[in-house]
Amino acid sequence: MKKVLKYFLIISTIIPVISFSSQTFSRELVVWSRYEPSQSLVDAFNAKMEADGNELRAVNTVLAGDMITKFTAALAAGERVDVVALDLIHVPYYASIGALEDMTDFLKGKDYYNNLNAAMLHLGTINGEHYAAPNNLDISGIAYNKDMLPNPPTTWAEMTSLCEDFASEGKLLMGWPSKSFGGMIFTWAPWAYAEGGVHTGLVNADGSVANVNHPSMVKAFNHFTNMQEIGCVPKNVAAWDWPDAQDAFLRGDMAIWGGGNFVVAMQKDYPDINMGFFSHFSEDGSRKSGFIGGDLVSIPVTTGDKDGAVEFINYMLSEEGQSVYINKNGGVPIRSDLFDDPGLTDDHRVFLNGGQTGHVPYSVVYNELMDPWGAVVQEIFAGADVESSLNSANEKLQAIIDEGPE
Repeated sequence: MKKVLKYFLIISTIIPVISFSSQTFSRELVVWSRYEPSQSLVDAFNAKMEADGNELRAVNTVLAGDMITKFTAALAAGERVDVVALDLIHVPYYASIGALEDMTDFLKGKDYYNNLNAAMLHLGTINGEHYAAPNNLDISGIAYNKDMLPNPPTTWAEMTSLCEDFASEGKLLMGWPSKSFGGMIFTWAPWAYAEGGVHTGLVNADGSVANVNHPSMVKAFNHFTNMQEIGCVPKNVAAWDWPDAQDAFLRGDMAIWGGGNFVVAMQKDYPDINMGFFSHFSEDGSRKSGFIGGDLVSIPVTTGDKDGAVEFINYMLSEEGQSVYINKNGGVPIRSDLFDDPGLTDDHRVFLNGGQTGHVPYSVVYNELMDPWGAVVQEIFAGADVESSLNSANEKLQAIIDEGPE
Protein backbone atom coordinates (compact mmCIF):
# COMPACT_ATOMS: atom_id res chain seq x y z
CA MET A 1 0.00 0.00 0.00
CA LYS A 2 1.17 3.53 -0.71
CA LYS A 3 0.43 4.77 2.80
CA VAL A 4 -0.28 2.67 5.84
CA LEU A 5 -3.10 3.83 8.08
CA LYS A 6 -2.24 7.50 7.79
CA TYR A 7 -5.64 8.65 8.91
CA PHE A 8 -8.34 7.28 11.22
CA LEU A 9 -12.09 7.75 11.01
CA ILE A 10 -12.21 8.91 14.60
CA ILE A 11 -9.71 9.88 17.20
CA SER A 12 -8.55 6.87 19.20
CA THR A 13 -6.00 6.24 21.89
CA ILE A 14 -3.02 4.19 20.76
CA ILE A 15 -2.97 1.10 22.94
CA PRO A 16 0.16 -1.06 23.22
CA VAL A 17 0.00 -4.56 21.80
CA ILE A 18 -1.76 -6.65 24.43
CA SER A 19 -2.10 -10.41 24.28
CA PHE A 20 -4.66 -12.13 26.50
CA SER A 21 -3.49 -15.71 26.98
CA SER A 22 -2.71 -17.73 30.08
CA GLN A 23 -3.47 -21.31 29.12
CA THR A 24 -2.88 -23.60 26.17
CA PHE A 25 -5.70 -25.63 24.63
CA SER A 26 -5.74 -28.19 21.85
CA ARG A 27 -7.46 -25.70 19.50
CA GLU A 28 -6.47 -22.08 19.88
CA LEU A 29 -7.73 -19.39 17.57
CA VAL A 30 -5.43 -16.45 16.86
CA VAL A 31 -7.67 -13.38 17.06
CA TRP A 32 -6.42 -9.88 16.25
CA SER A 33 -8.52 -6.85 17.19
CA ARG A 34 -8.14 -3.06 17.50
CA TYR A 35 -9.78 -2.37 20.84
CA GLU A 36 -9.28 -3.77 24.33
CA PRO A 37 -13.07 -3.99 24.97
CA SER A 38 -13.14 -6.79 22.38
CA GLN A 39 -11.74 -9.01 25.12
CA SER A 40 -15.16 -9.16 26.79
CA LEU A 41 -16.57 -10.93 23.72
CA VAL A 42 -13.58 -13.31 23.61
CA ASP A 43 -14.07 -14.10 27.30
CA ALA A 44 -17.76 -14.81 26.74
CA PHE A 45 -16.97 -17.06 23.77
CA ASN A 46 -14.36 -19.00 25.73
CA ALA A 47 -16.76 -19.43 28.65
CA LYS A 48 -19.37 -20.86 26.30
CA MET A 49 -16.83 -23.24 24.73
CA GLU A 50 -15.84 -24.46 28.20
CA ALA A 51 -19.46 -24.93 29.22
CA ASP A 52 -20.09 -26.91 26.02
CA GLY A 53 -17.04 -29.12 26.58
CA ASN A 54 -15.40 -27.72 23.46
CA GLU A 55 -11.60 -27.40 23.45
CA LEU A 56 -11.72 -24.43 21.07
CA ARG A 57 -10.47 -21.20 22.65
CA ALA A 58 -9.82 -17.72 21.24
CA VAL A 59 -6.62 -15.88 22.17
CA ASN A 60 -7.03 -12.17 21.58
CA THR A 61 -4.26 -9.72 20.71
CA VAL A 62 -5.11 -6.00 20.70
CA LEU A 63 -3.04 -4.12 18.11
CA ALA A 64 -4.78 -0.73 17.96
CA GLY A 65 -2.80 1.67 15.75
CA ASP A 66 -0.35 -1.06 14.71
CA MET A 67 -3.05 -3.23 13.16
CA ILE A 68 -2.60 -2.45 9.46
CA THR A 69 1.21 -2.50 9.57
CA LYS A 70 1.31 -5.81 11.44
CA PHE A 71 -1.50 -7.45 9.49
CA THR A 72 0.10 -6.57 6.15
CA ALA A 73 3.40 -8.00 7.40
CA ALA A 74 1.66 -11.15 8.67
CA LEU A 75 0.09 -11.75 5.27
CA ALA A 76 3.44 -11.32 3.53
CA ALA A 77 5.11 -13.75 5.94
CA GLY A 78 2.29 -16.30 5.89
CA GLU A 79 1.84 -15.84 9.65
CA ARG A 80 -1.20 -17.53 11.10
CA VAL A 81 -4.11 -15.23 11.96
CA ASP A 82 -7.51 -16.91 12.24
CA VAL A 83 -9.79 -13.93 12.85
CA VAL A 84 -9.02 -10.26 12.25
CA ALA A 85 -11.19 -7.23 13.07
CA LEU A 86 -10.22 -4.36 10.77
CA ASP A 87 -11.34 -0.76 10.51
CA LEU A 88 -14.00 -1.19 7.84
CA ILE A 89 -12.43 1.36 5.48
CA HIS A 90 -9.46 -0.98 4.89
CA VAL A 91 -11.43 -4.12 4.10
CA PRO A 92 -12.08 -3.40 0.38
CA TYR A 93 -8.32 -3.31 -0.23
CA TYR A 94 -7.59 -6.59 1.53
CA ALA A 95 -10.56 -8.30 -0.10
CA SER A 96 -9.42 -7.05 -3.52
CA ILE A 97 -5.96 -8.63 -3.18
CA GLY A 98 -7.31 -12.03 -2.12
CA ALA A 99 -6.17 -11.78 1.51
CA LEU A 100 -9.53 -12.79 3.02
CA GLU A 101 -11.57 -15.99 2.91
CA ASP A 102 -14.98 -16.03 1.22
CA MET A 103 -17.72 -15.97 3.89
CA THR A 104 -20.72 -15.78 1.55
CA ASP A 105 -22.27 -19.19 2.22
CA PHE A 106 -21.89 -18.80 5.98
CA LEU A 107 -23.47 -15.35 6.09
CA LYS A 108 -26.28 -15.98 3.62
CA GLY A 109 -27.17 -19.14 5.51
CA LYS A 110 -28.07 -17.17 8.64
CA ASP A 111 -31.67 -16.17 9.29
CA TYR A 112 -30.49 -12.72 10.38
CA TYR A 113 -28.56 -12.09 7.15
CA ASN A 114 -30.99 -9.42 5.94
CA ASN A 115 -30.81 -7.71 9.35
CA LEU A 116 -27.06 -7.07 9.15
CA ASN A 117 -26.12 -3.44 8.60
CA ALA A 118 -26.20 -3.02 4.82
CA ALA A 119 -23.54 -0.31 4.57
CA MET A 120 -21.06 -2.37 6.57
CA LEU A 121 -21.81 -5.53 4.61
CA HIS A 122 -21.24 -3.62 1.37
CA LEU A 123 -17.68 -2.71 2.43
CA GLY A 124 -16.75 -6.38 2.62
CA THR A 125 -18.36 -7.40 -0.67
CA ILE A 126 -16.74 -7.92 -4.08
CA ASN A 127 -18.74 -9.19 -7.07
CA GLY A 128 -21.54 -10.25 -4.77
CA GLU A 129 -19.30 -12.33 -2.50
CA HIS A 130 -18.82 -11.45 1.17
CA TYR A 131 -15.32 -11.41 2.65
CA ALA A 132 -16.21 -9.78 5.97
CA ALA A 133 -19.03 -9.52 8.47
CA PRO A 134 -20.04 -6.51 10.56
CA ASN A 135 -18.27 -6.54 13.92
CA ASN A 136 -18.80 -3.37 15.96
CA LEU A 137 -20.72 -0.35 14.79
CA ASP A 138 -19.85 3.34 15.14
CA ILE A 139 -22.55 5.65 13.77
CA SER A 140 -22.12 9.39 13.47
CA GLY A 141 -24.79 11.77 14.67
CA ILE A 142 -25.32 15.12 16.34
CA ALA A 143 -25.14 15.90 20.05
CA TYR A 144 -26.73 19.11 21.30
CA ASN A 145 -26.92 20.98 24.59
CA LYS A 146 -30.58 21.08 25.63
CA ASP A 147 -29.99 24.02 27.95
CA MET A 148 -28.53 26.12 25.12
CA LEU A 149 -30.88 24.76 22.48
CA PRO A 150 -34.23 23.51 23.83
CA ASN A 151 -35.62 22.93 20.33
CA PRO A 152 -33.01 21.61 17.88
CA PRO A 153 -33.39 22.35 14.16
CA THR A 154 -35.12 19.94 11.81
CA THR A 155 -34.40 21.70 8.48
CA TRP A 156 -31.47 23.68 7.11
CA ALA A 157 -33.62 26.83 7.09
CA GLU A 158 -34.25 26.40 10.82
CA MET A 159 -30.53 25.91 11.31
CA THR A 160 -29.81 29.18 9.54
CA SER A 161 -32.40 31.00 11.66
CA LEU A 162 -30.84 29.63 14.83
CA CYS A 163 -27.45 30.63 13.52
CA GLU A 164 -28.60 34.24 13.18
CA ASP A 165 -30.00 34.19 16.73
CA PHE A 166 -26.80 32.76 18.21
CA ALA A 167 -24.57 35.12 16.24
CA SER A 168 -26.57 38.14 17.43
CA GLU A 169 -25.82 37.08 21.01
CA GLY A 170 -22.15 36.31 20.31
CA LYS A 171 -22.65 32.58 20.86
CA LEU A 172 -21.43 29.52 18.91
CA LEU A 173 -24.10 27.28 17.47
CA MET A 174 -21.70 24.73 16.03
CA GLY A 175 -18.21 23.99 14.74
CA TRP A 176 -16.37 21.03 13.23
CA PRO A 177 -12.86 19.51 13.09
CA SER A 178 -11.72 20.77 9.67
CA LYS A 179 -8.13 19.57 10.28
CA SER A 180 -9.26 16.03 11.12
CA PHE A 181 -9.76 14.58 7.65
CA GLY A 182 -11.33 11.38 8.94
CA GLY A 183 -13.30 13.33 11.51
CA MET A 184 -14.86 15.46 8.77
CA ILE A 185 -15.86 12.39 6.76
CA PHE A 186 -17.40 10.93 9.91
CA THR A 187 -19.15 13.95 11.41
CA TRP A 188 -19.67 16.53 8.63
CA ALA A 189 -20.02 14.74 5.27
CA PRO A 190 -23.30 13.03 6.34
CA TRP A 191 -25.06 16.38 5.82
CA ALA A 192 -24.36 15.85 2.12
CA TYR A 193 -25.32 12.16 2.30
CA ALA A 194 -28.66 13.09 3.85
CA GLU A 195 -29.29 15.61 1.09
CA GLY A 196 -28.16 13.55 -1.89
CA GLY A 197 -28.40 9.95 -0.75
CA VAL A 198 -25.67 7.34 -0.33
CA HIS A 199 -22.57 7.39 -2.54
CA THR A 200 -22.74 11.18 -2.86
CA GLY A 201 -19.74 13.07 -1.68
CA LEU A 202 -16.48 11.17 -2.20
CA VAL A 203 -16.84 8.19 -4.54
CA ASN A 204 -19.61 6.28 -6.29
CA ALA A 205 -20.95 2.89 -5.16
CA ASP A 206 -18.06 0.75 -6.40
CA GLY A 207 -15.37 3.34 -5.72
CA SER A 208 -14.45 3.78 -9.38
CA VAL A 209 -15.62 7.37 -9.86
CA ALA A 210 -14.83 10.37 -7.66
CA ASN A 211 -17.80 12.59 -6.85
CA VAL A 212 -16.64 14.97 -4.14
CA ASN A 213 -18.13 17.70 -6.34
CA HIS A 214 -21.58 16.09 -6.25
CA PRO A 215 -24.38 18.71 -6.12
CA SER A 216 -25.32 17.64 -2.60
CA MET A 217 -21.75 18.26 -1.41
CA VAL A 218 -21.70 21.68 -3.12
CA LYS A 219 -24.99 22.53 -1.44
CA ALA A 220 -23.76 21.40 1.99
CA PHE A 221 -20.55 23.44 1.75
CA ASN A 222 -22.47 26.52 0.61
CA HIS A 223 -24.91 26.16 3.50
CA PHE A 224 -22.26 25.83 6.18
CA THR A 225 -19.92 28.50 4.81
CA ASN A 226 -22.94 30.80 4.92
CA MET A 227 -23.36 29.95 8.59
CA GLN A 228 -19.68 30.69 9.09
CA GLU A 229 -20.19 34.12 7.50
CA ILE A 230 -23.23 34.79 9.70
CA GLY A 231 -21.01 34.26 12.73
CA CYS A 232 -22.42 31.28 14.67
CA VAL A 233 -19.50 29.13 13.47
CA PRO A 234 -15.90 30.03 14.42
CA LYS A 235 -14.24 32.18 11.77
CA ASN A 236 -11.11 30.04 12.20
CA VAL A 237 -12.95 26.71 11.94
CA ALA A 238 -10.54 25.73 9.14
CA ALA A 239 -7.89 25.42 11.88
CA TRP A 240 -10.07 23.40 14.26
CA ASP A 241 -9.08 19.81 15.01
CA TRP A 242 -11.13 17.14 16.80
CA PRO A 243 -10.33 18.32 20.35
CA ASP A 244 -11.30 21.90 19.49
CA ALA A 245 -14.83 20.94 18.51
CA GLN A 246 -15.27 18.36 21.24
CA ASP A 247 -13.94 20.56 24.03
CA ALA A 248 -16.01 23.58 22.97
CA PHE A 249 -19.15 21.47 23.29
CA LEU A 250 -18.17 19.76 26.53
CA ARG A 251 -17.26 23.12 28.11
CA GLY A 252 -20.74 24.40 27.31
CA ASP A 253 -19.40 26.98 24.84
CA MET A 254 -21.09 25.51 21.75
CA ALA A 255 -24.61 24.13 21.30
CA ILE A 256 -24.15 21.49 18.59
CA TRP A 257 -21.35 18.96 18.07
CA GLY A 258 -20.99 16.21 15.50
CA GLY A 259 -19.96 12.99 17.24
CA GLY A 260 -21.06 9.37 17.28
CA ASN A 261 -22.95 6.81 19.33
CA PHE A 262 -19.91 6.70 21.62
CA VAL A 263 -20.95 10.13 22.95
CA VAL A 264 -23.95 8.50 24.66
CA ALA A 265 -21.57 6.82 27.11
CA MET A 266 -19.78 10.15 27.71
CA GLN A 267 -22.85 11.66 29.38
CA LYS A 268 -21.95 10.17 32.75
CA ASP A 269 -18.57 11.96 32.66
CA TYR A 270 -20.14 15.33 31.80
CA PRO A 271 -23.29 15.56 33.94
CA ASP A 272 -23.38 19.36 33.62
CA ILE A 273 -24.03 19.10 29.87
CA ASN A 274 -27.69 18.28 29.32
CA MET A 275 -27.26 16.28 26.13
CA GLY A 276 -29.73 15.36 23.45
CA PHE A 277 -29.12 13.71 20.09
CA PHE A 278 -30.41 13.79 16.52
CA SER A 279 -29.34 12.49 13.13
CA HIS A 280 -27.97 14.49 10.20
CA PHE A 281 -30.87 15.56 8.02
CA SER A 282 -31.49 16.78 4.48
CA GLU A 283 -32.30 20.39 3.59
CA ASP A 284 -36.04 19.85 4.00
CA GLY A 285 -35.63 17.44 6.92
CA SER A 286 -37.23 14.51 5.12
CA ARG A 287 -34.15 12.24 5.01
CA LYS A 288 -31.70 11.17 7.72
CA SER A 289 -28.18 9.85 7.39
CA GLY A 290 -24.93 9.22 9.19
CA PHE A 291 -21.47 7.86 8.58
CA ILE A 292 -21.15 4.15 9.27
CA GLY A 293 -17.86 3.42 11.00
CA GLY A 294 -16.54 0.57 13.07
CA ASP A 295 -14.86 -2.73 12.33
CA LEU A 296 -15.51 -5.66 10.03
CA VAL A 297 -14.39 -9.14 11.01
CA SER A 298 -12.75 -11.47 8.49
CA ILE A 299 -10.95 -14.78 8.20
CA PRO A 300 -7.48 -14.26 6.67
CA VAL A 301 -6.21 -16.74 4.11
CA THR A 302 -3.41 -17.52 6.58
CA THR A 303 -5.87 -19.11 9.01
CA GLY A 304 -4.99 -22.47 10.49
CA ASP A 305 -8.54 -23.28 11.58
CA LYS A 306 -11.23 -21.92 9.30
CA ASP A 307 -13.98 -23.95 10.95
CA GLY A 308 -13.00 -22.59 14.34
CA ALA A 309 -12.90 -19.05 12.97
CA VAL A 310 -16.42 -19.48 11.58
CA GLU A 311 -17.59 -20.75 14.96
CA PHE A 312 -16.15 -17.68 16.68
CA ILE A 313 -17.75 -15.26 14.20
CA ASN A 314 -21.02 -17.15 14.46
CA TYR A 315 -20.99 -16.53 18.22
CA MET A 316 -20.06 -12.89 17.73
CA LEU A 317 -23.07 -12.33 15.44
CA SER A 318 -25.45 -14.34 17.64
CA GLU A 319 -27.96 -12.68 19.94
CA GLU A 320 -25.83 -13.73 22.93
CA GLY A 321 -22.67 -12.27 21.39
CA GLN A 322 -24.37 -9.02 20.45
CA SER A 323 -25.72 -8.74 23.99
CA VAL A 324 -22.11 -8.68 25.23
CA TYR A 325 -21.39 -5.68 22.99
CA ILE A 326 -24.50 -3.89 24.20
CA ASN A 327 -24.47 -4.61 27.91
CA LYS A 328 -20.76 -4.94 28.70
CA ASN A 329 -19.18 -2.59 26.16
CA GLY A 330 -21.95 0.00 25.84
CA GLY A 331 -22.07 -0.60 22.10
CA VAL A 332 -24.92 -0.95 19.64
CA PRO A 333 -25.95 -4.06 17.69
CA ILE A 334 -25.10 -4.65 14.05
CA ARG A 335 -28.39 -6.56 13.61
CA SER A 336 -31.58 -4.52 13.20
CA ASP A 337 -33.68 -7.31 14.73
CA LEU A 338 -31.93 -6.63 18.06
CA PHE A 339 -32.73 -2.91 18.26
CA ASP A 340 -35.26 -3.62 21.03
CA ASP A 341 -32.57 -4.97 23.37
CA PRO A 342 -33.34 -3.61 26.86
CA GLY A 343 -29.70 -2.53 27.21
CA LEU A 344 -30.24 0.17 24.58
CA THR A 345 -31.53 3.63 25.46
CA ASP A 346 -33.59 6.03 23.36
CA ASP A 347 -30.35 7.97 22.78
CA HIS A 348 -28.75 4.86 21.26
CA ARG A 349 -31.76 4.40 19.00
CA VAL A 350 -31.35 7.90 17.54
CA PHE A 351 -28.01 6.75 16.13
CA LEU A 352 -29.31 3.34 15.13
CA ASN A 353 -32.16 4.87 13.14
CA GLY A 354 -29.76 7.20 11.33
CA GLY A 355 -27.46 4.27 10.69
CA GLN A 356 -30.14 2.40 8.76
CA THR A 357 -29.71 4.92 5.94
CA GLY A 358 -26.07 5.70 6.70
CA HIS A 359 -23.13 5.51 4.36
CA VAL A 360 -19.41 4.82 4.19
CA PRO A 361 -17.33 5.34 1.02
CA TYR A 362 -16.14 2.15 -0.65
CA SER A 363 -12.60 2.41 -1.99
CA VAL A 364 -9.47 0.29 -2.23
CA VAL A 365 -7.43 3.52 -1.99
CA TYR A 366 -9.37 5.15 0.85
CA ASN A 367 -6.32 6.45 2.73
CA GLU A 368 -4.88 8.08 -0.36
CA LEU A 369 -8.15 9.96 -0.95
CA MET A 370 -7.90 11.66 2.43
CA ASP A 371 -5.19 14.12 1.32
CA PRO A 372 -7.21 15.91 -1.39
CA TRP A 373 -10.39 15.62 0.70
CA GLY A 374 -8.75 17.18 3.75
CA ALA A 375 -7.11 19.90 1.69
CA VAL A 376 -10.35 21.02 0.06
CA VAL A 377 -12.17 21.10 3.40
CA GLN A 378 -9.59 23.47 4.82
CA GLU A 379 -9.44 25.59 1.66
CA ILE A 380 -13.19 26.13 1.58
CA PHE A 381 -13.56 27.00 5.25
CA ALA A 382 -10.59 29.35 4.88
CA GLY A 383 -12.54 31.25 2.22
CA ALA A 384 -11.94 29.53 -1.15
CA ASP A 385 -14.72 29.25 -3.73
CA VAL A 386 -16.79 26.13 -3.06
CA GLU A 387 -17.56 24.85 -6.55
CA SER A 388 -14.17 25.45 -8.17
CA SER A 389 -12.37 23.99 -5.15
CA LEU A 390 -14.49 20.84 -5.23
CA ASN A 391 -14.02 20.43 -8.99
CA SER A 392 -10.25 20.66 -8.57
CA ALA A 393 -10.29 18.19 -5.68
CA ASN A 394 -12.42 15.80 -7.71
CA GLU A 395 -9.79 15.67 -10.45
CA LYS A 396 -7.15 14.79 -7.87
CA LEU A 397 -9.31 12.07 -6.34
CA GLN A 398 -10.05 10.58 -9.74
CA ALA A 399 -6.35 10.42 -10.62
CA ILE A 400 -5.67 8.49 -7.41
CA ILE A 401 -8.55 6.10 -8.11
CA ASP A 402 -7.36 5.51 -11.68
CA GLU A 403 -3.82 4.78 -10.50
CA GLY A 404 -5.09 2.24 -7.96
CA PRO A 405 -3.24 0.71 -5.00
CA GLU A 406 0.39 -0.33 -5.21
